[in-house]
Amino acid sequence: MPKIVDWYMENKINIDDLTTHTMPLEDIDKSFDLTKRGESVGGVVLFYRRQSAQLH
Repeated sequence: MPKIVDWYMENKINIDDLTTHTMPLEDIDKSFDLTKRGESVGGVVLFYRRQSAQLH
């Protein structure tokens, strides 16, 4: 896993375009529901609180 992070940080791989949704941790159940329904294949759960967490 550390190597993949290195590749991402060096712009050797693009993960951003694979992200379909971002959600705060308190909405993790919604994230699982989206995945089960096939509506999200690249969800990211944010482990910090931000002012305006939203779906992409």
